[in-house]
Amino acid sequence: MSSVCIIIPCYNEATRLPSDVFLAYVGKGADVNFCFVDDGSTDHTRTVLETMQAQYPDRIEVLILAQNQGKAGAVRAGMLHCVNKSFDYLGFLDADLATPLNAIADLTAILDANPALDLVMGSRIKFLGVDIQRNPFRHYVGRVIATIISYILKLPIYDSQCGAKLFRREIVADLFREPFISPWLFDVELLARLIQKQGRPNVLKHVAEYPLRQWTEQSDSRISSGYVFKMWYELYRIQRKYRTV
Repeated sequence: MSSVCIIIPCYNEATRLPSDVFLAYVGKGADVNFCFVDDGSTDHTRTVLETMQAQYPDRIEVLILAQNQGKAGAVRAGMLHCVNKSFDYLGFLDADLATPLNAIADLTAILDANPALDLVMGSRIKFLGVDIQRNPFRHYVGRVIATIISYILKLPIYDSQCGAKLFRREIVADLFREPFISPWLFDVELLARLIQKQGRPNVLKHVAEYPLRQWTEQSDSRISSGYVFKMWYELYRIQRKYRTV
């Protein structure tokens, strides 16, 4: 059975982190470890995380960052912290569990069944038989953004921004070695780095999207409405940096 470590970036999550859900999941005995990254929180997040770690010290690790680095920096720190450990796969989920923990087994099964794949990405596609709950306005704005991202990358990607991704450990060090341009659009930059390193034809063979069975939008998103304007400049900077993509 493949061993998995999931990075959970946390910033001021003391009152909203569903710690009981994480602990119940770990208690079931699934072969999944967690690395919670406290991204310079100013509340009691560190205490909450260390309390969780004390209950399952062999399965839960806490990484404390002295200063806030944004989601991209927190995920990067967690990935680099765990990359030399004996895990087969490394991935990340959002702390609010918009993507439920049972999706880890689904993503793991995809990599297990497809040795050619290096990365499987959760995708929020709403169709009969799945439970995808999204704010309609955010959904339609997201579709516009996703179309532009697909155009920039020249990849037929549906949902680059879903916060559920699982990587083979072997590719993690190269992908996460350098800091990211954007604190929130680093998923786009990950794909751009893959294209630059492997070439677009290989990315098409080694990366896949998996439609999630469940995803629930959380009302207290950490992305401000004003970020929509800044996002376009960050996309422009990513396109310029990886212009050979």
